[in-house]
Amino acid sequence: MVLKDHGPGSLAGLCVVLVASALVVAGCSAGASPSPAAPASQAAASGAAGTSATAKLTEFKIELGAASAPAGPVTFALTNSGTVLHEFVVFKTDLAPDKLPLAADGATVDEAGAGASLTLVDEVEDIEAGASASLAVDLAAGHYVVICNVPAHYTSGMRAEFTTS
Repeated sequence: MVLKDHGPGSLAGLCVVLVASALVVAGCSAGASPSPAAPASQAAASGAAGTSATAKLTEFKIELGAASAPAGPVTFALTNSGTVLHEFVVFKTDLAPDKLPLAADGATVDEAGAGASLTLVDEVEDIEAGASASLAVDLAAGHYVVICNVPAHYTSGMRAEFTTS
């Protein structure tokens, strides 16, 4: 059987479209080698847009997926896996995580009057139980402490170290 009509509605036209589509798909994947998918629990990923890092907030701890990242843009993917409200505060400091200066109430870290030993970088307040949020910051090389500064949460252990280089 000879097909003479090569228009878009003909069988020959359909074959041409299918062959062309297959070549385009093959060309897009040419030279690419299959690679396993990144695990869902991957803690930090670095790329041209910066680094992504995970932080899980529970009663009463902060679990960072990675304790360090390259200096520069870092986006923390925050998940409140606890049952109460939490927040995520980033400080640049040389102090140990459990040695941050407390406010007069004795239950929170002094964010405003911390002085030279502690610099507030940024924060996300009011992360409801079960909710997620993100915080994008530009971190110079150095030592950081991340905390939950809801009253009594920091003093109950909600803190972790993070470094950039």
